[in-house]
Amino acid sequence: MEMMDRINTYWSRRAEEFSDARRLDLDGPLRGVWTALIREYLPKKQPPRALDLGTGAGFFAFMLADLGCEVTGIDYSGNMVDHARKNARELGYDGVRFLQMDAQQMNFDDSCFDFIFTRNVTWTLPDPARAYAEMCRVLAPGGRLLNGDANYGAQFREADRTGVTQLQYREQPESTYQYAATSLSMIRERNDIADNLYISDCRRPQWDVDVLLKNGMSRISIDMEAANLVYPEKDGRRIYPDYTDRFFLISATKPER
Repeated sequence: MEMMDRINTYWSRRAEEFSDARRLDLDGPLRGVWTALIREYLPKKQPPRALDLGTGAGFFAFMLADLGCEVTGIDYSGNMVDHARKNARELGYDGVRFLQMDAQQMNFDDSCFDFIFTRNVTWTLPDPARAYAEMCRVLAPGGRLLNGDANYGAQFREADRTGVTQLQYREQPESTYQYAATSLSMIRERNDIADNLYISDCRRPQWDVDVLLKNGMSRISIDMEAANLVYPEKDGRRIYPDYTDRFFLISATKPER
């Protein structure tokens, strides 16, 4: 099976529980946290044409719509797109457009978005450098890209090496952002996919900075403290997943012509 087929199968199988978790987040405190974070990076143009890349169940697409954006959400998984459209109907977001599309080869014209948001997507792709190039292509001059990610693949590979089990995942503090306890075969499939992706060997977010610079982006900034906001507290202590590198937000602006 080709790698994109494996990736699609994995995430499509997770679509329902992923959608349920994001619906919980829409009713919880993380909605306000993420809305405030994204608002800081939105360009001044009104209304911004926004792309939610790797939209999943539509969580961030709906927040972008609430912030006054004209929103398009894309995902490679048709099952994810189906759930996003269902959530949009049930929540009243009729103006948000959801499309099934490969982030590494987008069917959009050049310079057609003012803002691109993506979270936990680049680490899942066979060619994330190409996806970054595509983001820069479809971003309009003066537009901004915001990517939240971490070096998840390296940690998942290490988890397989050290024998992390489904039971250990269940022992993590309660959070809709923890890995959902599914079958051990699903966990190992995820880890094996990550082991075959070259981004798992990259030093991030330095790798991301280098790729963005090669694509002509400017005003690049990295926020390594965003994890303090987007991960939960328990017993007065912030709980971070045991990842090799912490979650980061990287932003970049496409220069004006």
